[in-house]
Amino acid sequence: MKNLISSKTTKITNLLWDIFCVASIIGIWPRFIEPQCLITKKLGLSIRNLPKSLKGFKVLQFSDLHLNEHVKNSFLEKLVKTIDALKPDLIVFTGDFLCYSELNDRERLHKLLCQFKAPHGCYAIFGNHDYEEYVSINDEGVYDVIENSSPSLIRGFKRLFKTTTLKKRISTRALTIGSHMPLIEMLATTPFNLLQNKTVGIVVNDAILNLCGCGEYMLGDFKPHVAFANYDSIHPGIILVHNPDAVPHLKDYPGDVVLCGHTHGGQVNLPWIGKKFTLLENMQFKKGLFSLHEKWVYVNRGIGSVIPFRWLSPPELLLLTLE
Repeated sequence: MKNLISSKTTKITNLLWDIFCVASIIGIWPRFIEPQCLITKKLGLSIRNLPKSLKGFKVLQFSDLHLNEHVKNSFLEKLVKTIDALKPDLIVFTGDFLCYSELNDRERLHKLLCQFKAPHGCYAIFGNHDYEEYVSINDEGVYDVIENSSPSLIRGFKRLFKTTTLKKRISTRALTIGSHMPLIEMLATTPFNLLQNKTVGIVVNDAILNLCGCGEYMLGDFKPHVAFANYDSIHPGIILVHNPDAVPHLKDYPGDVVLCGHTHGGQVNLPWIGKKFTLLENMQFKKGLFSLHEKWVYVNRGIGSVIPFRWLSPPELLLLTLE
């Protein structure tokens, strides 16, 4: 009964939000247009001692799907067709398939993921929405389990009127959160291979590319000492990390490129408001390309969001070419 009431409240809230966006006119673009403007970022990165067989190797990164009722089937079709047309050698997803750990649209998510294909495979890691329970930042600035008791729009508006200072600490409860077994079981029946604190070697002719996936930073599942156990530092490598705040902790580990998501590129990039929506330990990692500790770091804007609203941060695909 509680879930039914919550669902009705969410639908009513979303309807009122849509009416407001249309009535205000200025809200039409960030609510209905920009979230549908899928952009492909093409980026060539120079990698030291890159084997000849890997030159021109194309990696497609997408992130933060957050599949929910607001995501139109037409947008998902465009996503698949766009990626297919780019003909990547490898596809990687950097976390947050779900919203608030709820696998409410299993069939649609399964159908979507089964449409992706690449000669050297599809790989994924999980984000903070993809575990047994949803973990984010609580009112005290601690990474903690957040109860999904009110509509996302209401939670978003509440954030606008409070200031939260990150404590860089994980609650005891968050540390005990386990894997999302239904999501893992579903993923196993798709082309996507889960890389949670694990490295695989992608064989390309006579060369090998390390592909390392790390667990979620907010839950204490970021365990590079485990993830890099099978990493062969003789060969180049790509590291997948959902939250870019984990990147500074990779200083003493090998790798050439780190691909992240999580931030949605700020999602609402307006003065004052933008800082309320994006809470990071390292605000310089909000979006785009960086160089840190002799590694390239790219923070992807992602393709979806929990709150159906994007302003100056359109959904993004990254086509990375190794050079």
